[in-house]
Amino acid sequence: MQKKTLGLFLLYALLTAGCGGVNAAPTPSSDTVDKSPFTGIPCAAPCWYGLEVGKSHENDVLSTLPRLTFIDRKSVYFRLIPSMSTFDDPRVFGGGVMIFSNCVNSKTRCLTIQVVEDVLTEILLVLNYQIKVGEAIDYLGNPNYVGYDRAGGRLVACRVFLIWIEKQLVLESNLVDSPNEVEKNCPIVGDAGKISTDLLVSQVRYMSAAAIEGLRSSSASEFFEFSGTLFE
Repeated sequence: MQKKTLGLFLLYALLTAGCGGVNAAPTPSSDTVDKSPFTGIPCAAPCWYGLEVGKSHENDVLSTLPRLTFIDRKSVYFRLIPSMSTFDDPRVFGGGVMIFSNCVNSKTRCLTIQVVEDVLTEILLVLNYQIKVGEAIDYLGNPNYVGYDRAGGRLVACRVFLIWIEKQLVLESNLVDSPNEVEKNCPIVGDAGKISTDLLVSQVRYMSAAAIEGLRSSSASEFFEFSGTLFE
């Protein structure tokens, strides 16, 4: 009942926040994208708009959402889930809520937030603008690890990942499935621990150390210590 009560309160608060007055000014175009992971504004990773995985709570998330100018508040919805991985150990499960939203300039989902047992466990951003790996590294510095996964268990399609341990940050490329793109971006990760600076970042995840370790140790992916970029 406690979770159901929280869910109703969340729904009411989010719907209320989404109903601006008829005289509300339109959101400036510069505020319709979230570039905070690569600018440190308003705060640098592992912080995101004042929230931090493992430290922030449900009420913190609830009070932050209405202040995000880049999300479509009318699209915000939540789903109560009885069993989700907890912050300290992904193998231990607890009740939680997932909050979703589209961006103001997109009809597709661009924000997913997970809260389990009153602890923020993950923030997922699907980028609605282009940024290259080289540009991300220029701001964030060198990652600790670079890796990739094989779609279907074979190297016919893959995604590339970059991990910053202390920042609790994981960047992910789009799935590449053309032979030329796969050959250009994925084998070199395993052969040299390097990554192309021109590869586009598609997703940003703020995760717990335990979840990052789970990603690194997954049988579906391979990770290596970062040793530089191609064409540097």
